[in-house]
Amino acid sequence: MSHPEHRDPTLPFAFTEQEQLYNHLTTGRFEALLSDPQTRIHQAQLSSNDYGEFLFVTVSREAENERTLLTFYGYGYHDYRERWITETWSWYQSRPHGAEDDDQLTVEEVRTILEERRAAIAPYLANETQTKRGKLYEMIADLTDDDGAITDMEDLSDWLLGDDTDE
Repeated sequence: MSHPEHRDPTLPFAFTEQEQLYNHLTTGRFEALLSDPQTRIHQAQLSSNDYGEFLFVTVSREAENERTLLTFYGYGYHDYRERWITETWSWYQSRPHGAEDDDQLTVEEVRTILEERRAAIAPYLANETQTKRGKLYEMIADLTDDDGAITDMEDLSDWLLGDDTDE
């Protein structure tokens, strides 16, 4: 018998190996997950994290008599990558917050929120904003499988270009 603390939190979501490996879903797959009757949608709101402003959608599914919550984020501008993220949705495991986890949104409500966000960002999508620095960050983040690559990039930059502050 597996212990709950060792259980894979994404198991109830039946992610593919590639989705697990890259920790994100395509927008189409994300929307299909939202429409699946096994998925309970708790929250959908525009907010920010360390990487930029995104639409955050918290969902849950039941497995082994317990609900697993994941928060997906997408449809936002990634500050370090210097580009809009519209084709994929990343996720992280959410912790239960009590009564608000009982709240539910309908698929129709969330589709409306998604459509409104797509419409709001549409004028910006045609503008290429990614500089060489943004491309380098993205390459390092993808290679290291870590969006915390900004530290790696700064260290690499210091090493390549020299850091006048270090002896």
